[in-house]
Amino acid sequence: MNRIKSPSIEGAPVVGVTGTYYPDLRDVRFEIALNTAEGWSEQELPLVVVDGSPDNKVAGALRARGATVLAAQQPGIASQRQEGARYVLQEGGDKIITHEPEKPSTPGIARTVAKMLDDHSIVFIGRTECSKESMPPFQRRTEELAGWVLERTLGLPADALAGPRGYNRQGTQHLLRYPSDSPGMNNWIYMYDNPLAARANGERVGEIQADLMYPEAQVEQETGNPAFDRKRYEQFALQLNYLLKRPEAEQLVDLRNMVLGSLALMPEQPTDAEIREFFDVLEVKARRFGYKNN
Repeated sequence: MNRIKSPSIEGAPVVGVTGTYYPDLRDVRFEIALNTAEGWSEQELPLVVVDGSPDNKVAGALRARGATVLAAQQPGIASQRQEGARYVLQEGGDKIITHEPEKPSTPGIARTVAKMLDDHSIVFIGRTECSKESMPPFQRRTEELAGWVLERTLGLPADALAGPRGYNRQGTQHLLRYPSDSPGMNNWIYMYDNPLAARANGERVGEIQADLMYPEAQVEQETGNPAFDRKRYEQFALQLNYLLKRPEAEQLVDLRNMVLGSLALMPEQPTDAEIREFFDVLEVKARRFGYKNN
């Protein structure tokens, strides 16, 4: 294909920032990431990808679709986004949207988020009910439960587990200060740490819902797949074990303690059956606090 010219970062209303790692070029997620890059180009907006893939064909394919691709200096979920954000600021950009590369719907809402960033440091980009219905069922189940807990204990948006975040220049400073080089921190925790830091600093943190539709190929890959179910449990455990122990988690202490206690009882390497039972039991317990799942 003919290479698409990368839009200029300086003067752009907003810039996409993501990180990639695809050891298998046949992975359906790689194809979705290419669609995402094309989406940013179609919106005539720049996308910066920090790539840690072993095969340089990944970077080449992304560049062909208009993305600016940097080689990851420190591979990791948070650090790759920090490297991309730092590059945007160096190139004269002011606003960014961080997101997973397999989110081809994100570019369509980018300009709306950019306007919100005129008076918000950080914006949570959540999912509409329509987009939630397109999710892999187990992912929706676990993320809705986690989001409900975080909403009640930390005052975060109900769909805080949706990945995309918008940052203006001030908000980006929180992202860059995030300690991704500390043990156990180069992960999704950055998505919550930064808005909490901004809020504690008196800055405005907003939220918006978008039709972040899940590609059918991704849903098919994940649904009924024990490996992805385990990934969802591990994300749930990682995020809530950290966030519910923060000093800000002062609301509904009994709910916080119930979730932390349930996680503490889980074995280090639970079986697939134990993971399913964990969520079955936790949902029952959460209903005593008013939880209603779909």
